[in-house]
Amino acid sequence: MSAAVRLRAVVPSSPGAHVKRLLRTFGVTSALAVSLLAAPASAQAAPDRAAEVAAAAEPSAAVMAEIAAGNATMIDEATLAASGCGSSCDGRNPQTYKIYYNGSAYYTCAEDAVVPKSGTYTYKTSSPIGSVELRYSPRCRTAWARTTASYVSFKVDSRYLNGNHRRTESGYTESGGYTLMVNDADLEARACYAASGPISGWDCTRWW
Repeated sequence: MSAAVRLRAVVPSSPGAHVKRLLRTFGVTSALAVSLLAAPASAQAAPDRAAEVAAAAEPSAAVMAEIAAGNATMIDEATLAASGCGSSCDGRNPQTYKIYYNGSAYYTCAEDAVVPKSGTYTYKTSSPIGSVELRYSPRCRTAWARTTASYVSFKVDSRYLNGNHRRTESGYTESGGYTLMVNDADLEARACYAASGPISGWDCTRWW
């Protein structure tokens, strides 16, 4: 029995166990090699990513075609935040005119539009046939008129701070609608409609 015990004690490991050790060793070595090779690749990825970001910020040919057709403009976010879209938005549709700010990313002025308020006053006027309200985009700094009335003329007026008239966008609707925009950066605007017909004059909001 003791000889058998000694024999088992000195029997070499099986070929399978030896192969497993080799595979484990090879696996560690391979992982180390891969990690060493991957390090330069990661370093290389940084400038590649920067190039991709820069390329994405460039307007595409389709964007440039929209701008050339007068359906869009390109204004970076810093300029848009500081001064709005300015006179480039005069006479444009607030729902569809695009303000591209980074490559193919864009805003429309209608996206953040509100009916402004001053204290308890809301820039809206009503009658039995409907109402007209001033719409204002804080991002674009533009204004336009929107009405719920039918078969009326309506408009948005723009004036300078000294009171001189600057621009008017007007329309006629059979079932409600909105006018085109006017620039309202460092300017004033109001919305009006002829609720009782043009002969009786305009019903307007206050100047905003």
